[in-house]
Amino acid sequence: MLPAPRTRDEAHLYLDLHGCPQCSGVEVAWAESLVDRNGVLARRYHGECAQCGLPREVVFALPDRPTPPGPGATVTFGAADDPSVLFDAGQWVEIADMMALAAGLPDVPEDEAAQWRATAVACLDEALKFLPAGAEVLPDAAFFSDAGRRLRDRTPERFHRADLTTRRATLAGHP
Repeated sequence: MLPAPRTRDEAHLYLDLHGCPQCSGVEVAWAESLVDRNGVLARRYHGECAQCGLPREVVFALPDRPTPPGPGATVTFGAADDPSVLFDAGQWVEIADMMALAAGLPDVPEDEAAQWRATAVACLDEALKFLPAGAEVLPDAAFFSDAGRRLRDRTPERFHRADLTTRRATLAGHP
C-alpha cells in the first residue's frame, strides 16, 4: 500500500505520472472504492490500461486528515502546513516544469494554458512547503526520491527560496 495522498488531486496526479508497467500508457478509466487491507481502510483505484488492456490497481492509505479543496482553487494538493509524502520537493519542481512547458505550447488554447499554469503554481507551492521558516535553501530531507535528488544535484540553484518564489510569481502572472 502506498502512502496517503492528501487530496484527490494529489492521488490523480500520482496515477497520471505512473504509467502502465507493460506499455507506459497513462490512460485508465479509474474506478475507486474503499477497501480493507489487513485491517486498514484504504482507497483502491482500479481499471484497465486503455493502450494495452492490462488490469491496473493502485491502493493508497487514507490520510489522517483529508484536505478539502481550497476556496477558488483549480487544484489542491494539500493543506498549507502539510507537505506531501508521495512527492518530494524535487519532484514537485519537475512536475511544475512539465506543466509550465505544456502551458507554453503554441497550439494550446488559453483556458487550457491557464489550467496548466495554475497547476504549475500549485506544484511550486508544494515544493515551498518543504522549506523551513527562515531558511533560504531547501534542506536535504526535502529530497527523498532518486528523481528529486538528481534534479537538485543538476540544478541546485533552483531550490532556493528566491528562485522558487520568483518562478511562482511569474507563472501566477505577477512578474
